[in-house]
Formats: sequence, C-alpha cells, structure tokens
Amino acid sequence: MTSAQIRYYTKKLKDFLALKTEMVNHQAIIKEVASGVERSWVYYLMLLMSGLIALLGLLTNSVAVVIGAMLISPLMGPIISSGLALTIGDLALARRAFRTIAISVGLTILVTAFFTLLSPLKEPTSEILARVRPNIYDLFIAVLSGIVGAVALCTKRNYLITATGVAVATAVIPPLSVAGYGLGTGQLMLGMGGFLLFFTNFVAIVLTSDLVFFIMGFRTSHVETIQYSQRTRLLVIGGLMLLISIPLVYTLVVDLRKMNTSKRIERVLKKHLNQQQSSRMTGYTYQSRKDGVQIRATVNTVRRIAKPLEQKIEQELQADFKPPVNLYLEQVLVASERLPEQIESSKPSEETPTEIHNKVVRLVHNAERELAALLAPFPVRNVRLSFATQAQPLGLSAVVRRDWPVNEDELLLLTRQLEKALQLPLIVSFRTAPLLPTLLLDDDGKLNQESQQALSLIAQLPGGVTGYRLQLEASGRNDRQLASVVRRHLITKLGVPESSISTQYKRSTARQTEATLRIMRR
Repeated sequence: MTSAQIRYYTKKLKDFLALKTEMVNHQAIIKEVASGVERSWVYYLMLLMSGLIALLGLLTNSVAVVIGAMLISPLMGPIISSGLALTIGDLALARRAFRTIAISVGLTILVTAFFTLLSPLKEPTSEILARVRPNIYDLFIAVLSGIVGAVALCTKRNYLITATGVAVATAVIPPLSVAGYGLGTGQLMLGMGGFLLFFTNFVAIVLTSDLVFFIMGFRTSHVETIQYSQRTRLLVIGGLMLLISIPLVYTLVVDLRKMNTSKRIERVLKKHLNQQQSSRMTGYTYQSRKDGVQIRATVNTVRRIAKPLEQKIEQELQADFKPPVNLYLEQVLVASERLPEQIESSKPSEETPTEIHNKVVRLVHNAERELAALLAPFPVRNVRLSFATQAQPLGLSAVVRRDWPVNEDELLLLTRQLEKALQLPLIVSFRTAPLLPTLLLDDDGKLNQESQQALSLIAQLPGGVTGYRLQLEASGRNDRQLASVVRRHLITKLGVPESSISTQYKRSTARQTEATLRIMRR
C-alpha cells in the first residue's frame, strides 16, 4: 500500500469518526457518568449484597449465583467515571471516583472476609481456584470488554444489554470476594491472586474506556479548567499497563509450562498403556516435588502390566525431566469377552517372598519420605508397617523426635495425607522421642561440636523460636557453668528470647556434667 493510499484511508477514517462524534451528546454523558460516582446507602447496600452473593456462589461452586452477583454490582459506575476523568482531565472527578473505588474495594474485602470466618464452608472450590491465577489473556478480555462498554455508553446503542454483558465478561466483584475469602481463611496467596485479577480488570477498563472516550471526541475543553496535562495522563496510563502486564505474563508462562509438561506426560503414558484389546489408561496426576516428579496413573488392563514395561515408561519420562521420575501404576484388572485366553492369563500369580519384601520396603520408604516432608524439621525414625486381616487397613507406626506428643487433630491430618500419598487405608500411630541429645562441654569449657550442631535445629522451628518455650535442665559438678554456656549460645547465636528459657538444676552424684534441653510449644 502506497503512502497516498494510507493518507486517503486515514482521512476517510477521520471523517467517519468526526461524523460519529457529532452525534454524541458529550455534556449529557459527562453528567450521567459523573453521577455514577455519588455514594449513598443504596450504593453500599447493592455493593455488599453483590459481594456476599458472589462469596456464597464461590463457596457452593455455583456459576449461576456468581453471574448473578456480577449483574447486581454497582462498581462499574465509578470505574467508568475514572476513565472519563482521565480523558477530560477533571481531577476533582478522578479523586471522587478513585476514592469511591478504594472504599468499595476495602469494604467488600473486609465484609466477605468476616462472613468467611463465620461460614462452615472453607474449602477452595473450582470457582475460587479459577480466579487466583490471572494471566495476560484476562487482561485482553478486560480490554475488549471495556471498549464495548464505553462505545455502548457513548452511542446509547443497546446500552442496557451491552452493559450487562460487560459486567459478566469483566468480573470485578467475584475477585474481590475471593480476596476476602483468602483473608478470612488465612490463605493470603489465594487472596492476592483474586485481588490481582480485580486490579487487572479495573485498570484495563479504565484505560480502554479512556481511549474510547478520546476517540469519541471528549476533550479537556469540556471542563472549565485543565487540571493536569495530556502528557501526565499518558504516563499514568503507560505505567499502569506496564505494572499489571509483568505478573500476568509471568503467570501465563508458568501455566504454559505446566500445560506442556502435562501433555508430554500424557503422550508417553498413552503410547505405552493404551493398547488395543489389552489395556487403557483412565486417568493420571502428577506432582513436582523437591525429590523429583511423582506421577500416578490408573489403567484398566486384562493382564497385569509387567515391571520391565513400567521401568521403560519411567526411563522415557526421565528423558523429559531433569529431576527423577517416580511412576506409580494403579492397575484395575478387567474382563474381556473377546479375549477369554487373556482373561485366564490375567489372573495374578502368587508373589514370591522376595517380591513381597521389595514391595514392603518400597512402601516403607515412601511413607518415611512423606512423613519427613510433613513433619520437617523434626526427624522421623523407625517407620514400620503391620499387617492384620485382609479386610483391615495397614498399621503404620513411627517415632518422631520432638518434645511434645502428636495430638488428635494432627494425627488425623497426617493420616489423611499419608493415605492420599500412598493410596492405601491406614491406621497411623506415633511415639515421640527427645529432639535433642545430651548437651556436653569440651575441655575448653565451651559446647562441644556435636551439641552446637544439634542446637542449630532450633533456627528451623516452624513459625520461629518465639512460638516455643525451652526447658533447660543441667546436672553434675559444673551444672551452673554448663547452663550459663547453653543459655548464652541460645540467646546470642540462635536469637532465642531470654524470657522463653527456663532453667532447672538436678542433683547428681555423677562426675560428668551434662544438660538436656526440651523444646515445647506455647
């Protein structure tokens, strides 16, 4: 296309826009949009009701209820008003609009957080999780919706229907309810994700409506005084767009990586497990852990899948991942009317003692690894399995080295986590053993190397040392010297508050001076 053609089409576009802007009643629209900033008891009632309805829809996983809350919310009025204020340079209108939005956001989050605390439903649903990881596509949706809403407002063409669609497409109230849910349940990362989605929609609507209003002929001449320059407005717009684009692009990249990983795993599993008239994979899950990638697949098969094939799948998956890959196949033996000879051969043969031993060792190893991750930094030892009748669950016992017992709630939580990880029903029991060994002095009157290394675990206590009380007991001839050395080491080296340490002296006829330190929860 030549430069002359470009100039021609540019002039045609300008003439078309000039014709359309003449049909816009600028003063009437400014007055109408500015009225959306006014706050009243009706505005706050509608705002809070829409926030609570959205919260209930999210907790009950109801899409229809969440959509209803979007339509009730009056928050779109102040957002559109702030976009118009940027276009015409009305600082007073911008201040009123942003003040209304700030109060509305804070009030909605606090009220939904309070009702979340009272609600018996606190588990994150799919509707909640769908609003905690916004990406750049959410920004594009908000941009397009903001354009449509502003055009409909200026032209008054199907405005009520279009405004309803914009309210649904650019959800501003459900993300705020998610932020309140995250605050009320203590899941701050979920709350931050919901607030980021709201902030994305808010900025995109403001900026795109600003652009549309400018194209429709709204200028600073529509106000009596120009209160800030066009350059300032452009800097604000560009800065906000850049600010929200960075985290959104990052989450998009992370999601694309997860999708590619999932597709690679699915491709390899289907390649080996989907065999005609023999086996078919029905589902799989994967989890990235510190010690590698754990993949669990369920497969319906007419004969037991041989161990060499399972190892071959692991090796092929290992080629796509740097960390180790652990594959666990849950095999469901099924019958096939077309293959009677295969049905006969699919009957499991009796396992040899060596195979049973290897299976138990692997199960114990997995259980020990799961417990070490769940109870860190407290060491777990002597993990054992006990077998009763076939109808009863396996018994799992272990020794955890810490100075207070495992309570019923913690035992229930650990049991559920182990059953989920091992895919087996369990009866779990724990015994506790002292966390720290006996503390001793060396010939120089200082803590010996083993004692210092053992005490370094205090720095890893969950929640920090302030949540614990330390009971120090010393015995022997130089018990007071040893207690003083230990206290000084705890306070100066490990940052333990002096008020958290209590000291006792035990009478003893033994020559050796020693001390024990027990760490208890407050």
